[in-house]
Amino acid sequence: MSIKGELPLAVHPKYRTRRTRKWSTILAVVIGTFQLWMLWTRWINSSLWLPNLLETASETHSVCPQVPEYDPKNALGGRKIELPTIREAVDRLSQAVQLDTATHDDWVDPNDDPEPWRKFNAFANFLEKTFLAVHAHESPLKREFVHQHGLLYIWPGSDASLKPLVLTAHQDVVPIDPTTLHDWIFPPFSGYIDLENQTVWGRGSYDCKVRVLGILSAAESLLRSDWSPRRTIIFAYGFDEEIGGKQGAQYIGKRLEELYGVNGIAMLVDEGMPVYSAHDVESFGAPIAAPAVSEKGALNVRIEVRSKGGHSSMPPAHTSIGLLSKLVTILEDHPFPDKIEEKSKAQIRFLQCLRDHPHVSDRMRHALMELEYAERSLDTEFLRLYAAELPVYERLYLRLAPASVVQSRLGRARKRVLDLLSVNTRLVLKTTQAVDVIEGGVKVNALPESAHAIINHRIAPYSSVEETKVRYKKLLAPVAEELDLSLTAFDEELIPHTNASVGSLALSSESWEREVAHISAFEGENAGPFRLLSSVIRQTWHLDDPRHILHEGAETVTTPKKASMEALRVTPSIMFANTDTLWYKNLTLNVFRFAPATLHRDLTGIPTLHTTHTVNEHIPIDSIVKANEFYVNLVVAADFEDLEKV
Repeated sequence: MSIKGELPLAVHPKYRTRRTRKWSTILAVVIGTFQLWMLWTRWINSSLWLPNLLETASETHSVCPQVPEYDPKNALGGRKIELPTIREAVDRLSQAVQLDTATHDDWVDPNDDPEPWRKFNAFANFLEKTFLAVHAHESPLKREFVHQHGLLYIWPGSDASLKPLVLTAHQDVVPIDPTTLHDWIFPPFSGYIDLENQTVWGRGSYDCKVRVLGILSAAESLLRSDWSPRRTIIFAYGFDEEIGGKQGAQYIGKRLEELYGVNGIAMLVDEGMPVYSAHDVESFGAPIAAPAVSEKGALNVRIEVRSKGGHSSMPPAHTSIGLLSKLVTILEDHPFPDKIEEKSKAQIRFLQCLRDHPHVSDRMRHALMELEYAERSLDTEFLRLYAAELPVYERLYLRLAPASVVQSRLGRARKRVLDLLSVNTRLVLKTTQAVDVIEGGVKVNALPESAHAIINHRIAPYSSVEETKVRYKKLLAPVAEELDLSLTAFDEELIPHTNASVGSLALSSESWEREVAHISAFEGENAGPFRLLSSVIRQTWHLDDPRHILHEGAETVTTPKKASMEALRVTPSIMFANTDTLWYKNLTLNVFRFAPATLHRDLTGIPTLHTTHTVNEHIPIDSIVKANEFYVNLVVAADFEDLEKV
C-alpha cells in the first residue's frame, strides 16, 4: 500500500520478467498444441474426407474437366467425307519415308549453299504427285515456296472476318548414325510395311511425316467431297525443324505475319504430345490425350578448354581433355533441381487427371488429392461452395491460420508429389542437361591444345535462358579458379588470364537458344480453342474403336463400328522438347502441340514414342489412319465454330 502523497511502489523487474515468461510459455504451448492438432487432423485424417469433397465437386471445379465430344452434324450439313483407304494411307507414308530428308547441324542457309537442301525438291514433287486434288491447277489451295523449300498452302475461306486456322508439321528428319545400321530391324529409309505387326518402319514415319501427309490427306478428302471452308485454312511445313527451324519455320512465320498480322491467326496446331494408350507407361494404364499448351525453352552450351600443347611424353597434370572431363563431371554431379512451380500447372493437371486409375499407387493418389485441395483451398469461390463438406477443424484452420501458413501447404503438397514421381516424369517438369557432344585432340602423341563439349538443355516453364546461364557462371567459376583457368562466360570475362593460368575456359551459346513458350489458355473464358481441340480429340478416339488393319489382297479395311463408350480423357501438358512453334509465336496466343496416335497396343513391343530420334522408328498402321481422320475432323470443326465462344 502507498502513503497519501507518495507514488505506489514499483514491481521488482525480476518478478515482471518471471510473469512475462510464464504467460509466454503458456501461450507458446497453446499455439504449439493447436498447430500439432491441426497438422494431425489435416494431414492424417484428410484421407477420410478429401475423396468425397473432390469427387463430388461440380465439373466447373473439377481438376480434370472434360468437354463433350464434337458433333459434326451441323458443320457437315449431311455431307459425308470419304477418307482414303488403309492401303492408300499406308502406301503414301511408306513412299514418303523412302525419301531421305535428314538435316545436319552444320548446314548453312540454302541461298548460300543450296546443294545439301536439294533433297527437299524430291519431297515436294512427291507431295504434288500424291495429292492430286490439292495440287490441281483448278484447286482453291495455293502453294507457295518460302525460302526455297518451306511449303505454305493457303485455302481461302469465304468469310474474311474469321481468323485462319494453321496446321503445321516439318519435312525433315534426324540423320542415321551409321554405327547403328545393324540395330535396325528394317533399313531406316525402307518404309517397310510390316503386316505381321501392322506397322510402317523407318526414319520419319512418326516424326513427323505422318502428320505432313495426314494434313494434306484431310485437304484431299475434303476437296473430293466438294467441301469448302468459311475460315481460311493454312498448312505450313518447315524443312529444318530438327536443327532449329531457322531456315524454314522462321521464314514461314514472317510470311504469315506479313499476310495476317500479329495475332492474326485464330489457332495453330503443330506436332507434339500424343494420345497415350493404356499400354504406355506414361499413362499409368489410363488412355489419355495430352495436347501441350506450352513447350520448354532450349539452350546449347559450348564448354571449351584450351591449354598448352606439346609432346605427349611430357604431359602436364591435366590435359585440356582432362580439364574438360573434370568440368563435365561437376555438371553431371550437379543436375538442375527437381521443382514444381505455378507454371508447371499444365503438367500437374495431366497427373491429377490420372489419379483415380487403379495403376496409380495409393500414396500417389492421396498426394495428388492433397495437392489439388491445397490449390483449391486458396480459391475463395471453391471454399464458399464446398465449405459445408469440410470438417469443423479444417474450417477453423482456414479461418484462424495466417494466410502464409495456408499458402505454404501448397509448397509441401507439391514436394510430396514430386518425391513420388518417376525419374522420367520429373524430367518433364525440370530443366534438363545432357552432354551430347565431346571432342578434343588430333594425334595420339600430341597434347590436345583444345577440347570442347556441347551440353543440351531443355528449360523448365518456370525458368529462362538467362537463369540457366547464370547457374553455369555460379557453378563453374569456383572450379575454374581452383584449376587455374581463366574464364569467359557468355561474352563476360569473369576470371582474367594471368601468368599463373594453365589454360582458358570459355562458355558460349551453340547453334540456337529459345525461351520458354507462352502458355496457351486451357481453362477459363479464353480457353475456347483448347476446348474445341479437346472435343475433336474426343470425337476421334473412343475406347472401343476397332484396330484398322491392312491385309494382303483385296480386303484391306476393317469396318469401324460405332463407338458406344465415352471418348478418352483430354488434359493439357507441357512439351518436353521443341517444335517449330517458336517461329510462329507472334501469330496467335492459341498454340497447341499434338500427335495423333492409336489407342491399341503397339504389336512390335517397342513403344512408338520411345523410338523417336533413334533406331527402329516406326508407326502403327492404326495411327496413320487415325491421323487422317483427326485432321479432317479438326478442320471441319474449327471452320464451323466460333473459336472464341466454344
